[in-house]
Amino acid sequence: MFAGSLVLGVTLIAFAGWLHHQDTQGWPSENFSTDLDKKYHTRRTRSRRRIHVILAGCGFAAIVAAFFGLGAVWVAMWCSVMVALVVVVLLAGIDAIHTQRYLKSKMPELRKQMLQEESD
Repeated sequence: MFAGSLVLGVTLIAFAGWLHHQDTQGWPSENFSTDLDKKYHTRRTRSRRRIHVILAGCGFAAIVAAFFGLGAVWVAMWCSVMVALVVVVLLAGIDAIHTQRYLKSKMPELRKQMLQEESD
């Protein structure tokens, strides 16, 4: 259990770091040129930073559980990981709603751009 918790903890911390790096640098296909895009990106980065911190905290809790072994601390750490991951899923759902609203408000701009490309 020690090795498994340690590997899982380090993996969660590394994954959270990688996600945060990708989100702050921007994904390859992203282009935030308009004010609406920049506002969405700022909001999304702030929202996702919370998720990355929670994931890193889960990794830290798994490492703590590994070093303490079976007992009350181990149970407390894994229960906190379970609750934190449920929170991550809920925050991801909220992020999906924000993305849907952004795309809905961006749709007229995209239609205009597509019509302009077709006429050229």
